Amino acid sequence: MMFNCSNDEAEKVTIQEPKPEEEIVDEVIVRPLSTPKLTVDGRYLKDPCNNNVLLHGVAITPSPWFNGGAVGEWRWNNYDVDACLAYNKGVINKLTNTDEGWYLNYIRLHIDPYWTNNIGVSTEGEHDISQFNYERFKTAIDNVIVPLIKHAKSRGMYVILRPPGVCPRDLAVGDAYYEYLIKIWDYLSLHSDLKNVDNVMFELANEPITIKGTNGEFGSNTQAHFDALKLFFQPMVNLIRENGSNNIIWVPGSGYQSHYKGYVNNPIEGNNIGYAVHIYPGYWGRDNNNPEIFKANWNENIKPVADMAPIAITEIDWGPEQYAVWGKGGVTGVAGGWGFGVNFKALADESGNVSWNLLAPENLIDKGALNGGIAYDSDPEACAFPVFTWFKEYARAFKICEN
Repeated sequence: MMFNCSNDEAEKVTIQEPKPEEEIVDEVIVRPLSTPKLTVDGRYLKDPCNNNVLLHGVAITPSPWFNGGAVGEWRWNNYDVDACLAYNKGVINKLTNTDEGWYLNYIRLHIDPYWTNNIGVSTEGEHDISQFNYERFKTAIDNVIVPLIKHAKSRGMYVILRPPGVCPRDLAVGDAYYEYLIKIWDYLSLHSDLKNVDNVMFELANEPITIKGTNGEFGSNTQAHFDALKLFFQPMVNLIRENGSNNIIWVPGSGYQSHYKGYVNNPIEGNNIGYAVHIYPGYWGRDNNNPEIFKANWNENIKPVADMAPIAITEIDWGPEQYAVWGKGGVTGVAGGWGFGVNFKALADESGNVSWNLLAPENLIDKGALNGGIAYDSDPEACAFPVFTWFKEYARAFKICEN
């Protein structure tokens, strides 16, 4: 207090002491968490405690090209299983390392043709199954895929497993690629380290483009083509269930996994079914940096299935032209204004049932290096820096059974 004397009277004046600045304490986010078995309940993934669950992660392809070769840093080669596992386990460790601020809780794991094709024989690309070797495939599952899945579980990560390679341009019910996928899923859904394993889910194929419709014409986005997709994928779902496997199944659409609206009229039947989607800045032939265009594309092509089932965006990235991203020209931008990344997040968050992962570790860590910092020099307009921030925010809100 201070006293100010005036006219022989003492006037008491109270001085407010300044409050110390509030100390900002970053909330401790404990990891790893458990990975209880998830189920599909309407539009949502649920854990056994009835929590809604959203997954946020990265795609991993355990092959030399996708483990550094694409950026000129070959980290292993020559079918070296130990070196392959060491690097990919290292990626999993880094991207769940809370000391570095990474909080991923799932991976999309590709059974790459590097492990499943005949050695030393060239092919026309990943869609070419002419050199597929079933015995090498089985060995790869045991020696490469299962160890990575078990390690992911130890780090609190779910796994969406995809078959080797990509779809050829034109699919047809009963064709060679159909039979290939039937054989793949028959084996995987019976494997004791995959069947009904808590953290394992199945994505039936990668990027169908066109399919021979029930009208006899190849295409991608009419009801006749969605009806054909139903005829193509439903037998795989039925086979997996007949084999006693109740793992969550993620079903792709056509148009490089960008078209889904016709599934509403003819959905895949069964339990534990969701839809696996890909989104890039140039999808649907227009610039999705424009928020009105992006929302219209989302509402036409994605929202119809998101309104009835959970969605997993199993490929997405973006960055200005100078960066080695698939989604070149997409920028993070501002919500409601120009930009792809922020407006994607707004659409996903509004939907409330969208899990998603970036395309590759290089989208998050510089050149995919185990000692790398945030990719693209932490440029906020490229995907790595905002996703680093967003995944931590998601982790703060994440609830899941601990038993």
